[in-house]
Amino acid sequence: MQIIQKGNQHTNSSSRDGHVPLAIVNHISGGTMGSMDAWFTSKDNLQSSAHFGISKSGIIHQYLPIERMAWANGLTAANIKKATAVIIQEEAPTNPNKYTVSIEHEGIDGALTEPQFTASVWLHKYIAAEVKRIYGKELLLDTKHVIGHFQVDPVRKPYCPGPKFPWERLYAALKTKEDEDVKVDKAATVVNGNRLADEGVLIEGRVYVPLAAVGKALGAAVDWNNITKTATLTTKEVK
Repeated sequence: MQIIQKGNQHTNSSSRDGHVPLAIVNHISGGTMGSMDAWFTSKDNLQSSAHFGISKSGIIHQYLPIERMAWANGLTAANIKKATAVIIQEEAPTNPNKYTVSIEHEGIDGALTEPQFTASVWLHKYIAAEVKRIYGKELLLDTKHVIGHFQVDPVRKPYCPGPKFPWERLYAALKTKEDEDVKVDKAATVVNGNRLADEGVLIEGRVYVPLAAVGKALGAAVDWNNITKTATLTTKEVK
């Protein structure tokens, strides 16, 4: 999936002060994706921010890099004691913003659309992979480390991300490959009558083949742009 960068010089952030992200906090925007974009990039917003936002159509916007602290889950030392999330109590008295990554979901009551849910699952896994890549640490995608804003701040945000947020379905989708016992096998792939030896991989009934291998079999050129993260396959014109 594609992540569209939306943050600007007005997007609020601070240093993590050496803290590694340990948890993902889910939020509901209470408005549209457009209003979310406008607020998180407004010079008049001096109070909040988030790392990511997901629209109802499944589009992902990023406002801050994971390495920066968003202003999304902040608590005073006194209010930390009121948090119901185990991870918040374990890390007390540290400000939760220091070790959390925040995802906003476009909507009102937490009822995610199918594209939005799919994007959210993917984004949770992407965040965990990025934490591993950047910090060399595991961010577990379980009920302790994937939480809602209501578990962080039950006084001011008792309903965020909404009563219809699909928690059980999300946790089921975030299970590791070992937990899900995902079956991975090699798959024979044939392009234009030519077999691509050992190139195909079968995962849960879906075949994955490297684009470069397909391009080569078609006599095409494959170009990778690392800046835009775009792969372009160019074939000869067929008359």
